[in-house]
Amino acid sequence: MHLTELQLNEYLDNESDDRVRIETHLSSCDECAARLAALQALFTEIESLPELKLSTDLAARFVPSPNLSPQLPRWLTLTAALQAVLAVVAIIFAAPFMADLLAPLTASRIVPSWADVMLELQIAFVVWLQSFQSIRLPELSSLAFNLPQGISSEILILSVIGLLFAWGFGNWWLLHKKNSLV
Repeated sequence: MHLTELQLNEYLDNESDDRVRIETHLSSCDECAARLAALQALFTEIESLPELKLSTDLAARFVPSPNLSPQLPRWLTLTAALQAVLAVVAIIFAAPFMADLLAPLTASRIVPSWADVMLELQIAFVVWLQSFQSIRLPELSSLAFNLPQGISSEILILSVIGLLFAWGFGNWWLLHKKNSLV
C-alpha cells in the first residue's frame, strides 16, 4: 500500500504524526520515494520564483471601506428639495381656488366648525381614558410570599411593566447608537 498525497504533504510540512512509519515506508518503496522527491523539487521550484507585485490592488475593489457612508448625489438631493418646495407652494396657491370650487358642494351640508371637531375629539379621549378605570389587574394572592405593607399587586404589576418598557427602550437606544456609530 502506497502513501497518499496528503501523507506526503504532511511529512514535508513536518506535521505528520506517523513520521517513523512514513520514513520506514519511504526506505522500502521506490515509487513513494520518487513521488516525495518530485514534491520536494516542486516546492523548491515554487519557493525560488520571484514574488511579483500586482500593478493594481484587487482587494480594494472587494473590501468595502468602513468610513464611507452611502450618500445620494447632490443634484438628486437638490431636486427632491426643490420638488417639495414647489409642492407646498402649489398647495398654498391652489387652496383658495379649491375652496371656491367646493363651495357649492358644501353649502347644502352642515359642516362642523373647528371648535366642534376638537370638542368631539376631547370627549372621545376622555371616554377612552375612563374605560381604563374598569380594568382590574390580577391579584397575586397565590404567591408563596406576602407583599410588604403599602405595596399592592397593582403597583407591583405596573412597576414590572414600567421596567420592561424602560428595558426595551434602553436596548433600542443602545442598538440605535451602535448602528449610527458603524
